[in-house]
Amino acid sequence: MMRERGFTLIEVVIAIGIGALIMLSLSMIVRSTVDAKISIESEARARRLGPTLMATISRDLRNTWVTGIDENVELEGIWFEGKQNGSDEAASDEMWFVTSIDSYMKYEGISSDLTEVGYYLKPNEAPDNSPLAGLFSLYRREDFLVDKRPSEGGLAVKLHDRVISFRVWFYEIPHDAVTEEGGIDPAALETVVEKGGATELKEWDSKVNEHIPYAVRVELILDVTPIDAYNRHEKRRIAVYETLVRLPDFPKIDDKFKLFSVQAPAAPAATPTPPPAPAPGG
Repeated sequence: MMRERGFTLIEVVIAIGIGALIMLSLSMIVRSTVDAKISIESEARARRLGPTLMATISRDLRNTWVTGIDENVELEGIWFEGKQNGSDEAASDEMWFVTSIDSYMKYEGISSDLTEVGYYLKPNEAPDNSPLAGLFSLYRREDFLVDKRPSEGGLAVKLHDRVISFRVWFYEIPHDAVTEEGGIDPAALETVVEKGGATELKEWDSKVNEHIPYAVRVELILDVTPIDAYNRHEKRRIAVYETLVRLPDFPKIDDKFKLFSVQAPAAPAATPTPPPAPAPGG
């Protein structure tokens, strides 16, 4: 009669160890897969925000508004201004102008159809170990009252807080692009918006130039590294967005150019006083 042989203690321990290693390997694979999925989704969400921001900026620029000088309207200042700040790697440019896009804000339920708008960056106030440290926040300023001081007053709203750089270039129409009849030579315009070309300017002041730019190029660089990435400082991911916006055609901003004129209401005509009645017996 043969005796049945069972597992020894050593064999059981070895089997348990092998099972534990297999389970550990599977759990690590599952966790890394989940982490990768979360990281990809987080980065994708951050990358999708870039086109939305550029669409908002482009919409405001495409509807830039100006008007000429009017003796009946006391407006001092500028209609369009752009300033360069920061370095090539971390630009923090500013842009201030008037747009005919309806205001996002409302006053007693009423939106304004002519609004001052500004775009600018502010450094994030965050600890050194924060994912936002060293980055900027992009703000959009809006003001109901158009007083040709686009950088003053109004309300600023933060659009995004993971901005690396915000750079703006302005393009001027060269004199040789304008024909004697006042038209534009299409062939000459092909070189106007070349990046780094002779017509590219880093700043703009409509009070000095007496008109708005022919076109504006905007470059926005975002940090799209997932917030929870443990190696975000070693493996930084960035996304670069760029758009070129053609501005409306406006003539020279002077006293001959008036899109509208605000006139004070005329004083009511005086009611004529009836002559006094003749005295009795007169």
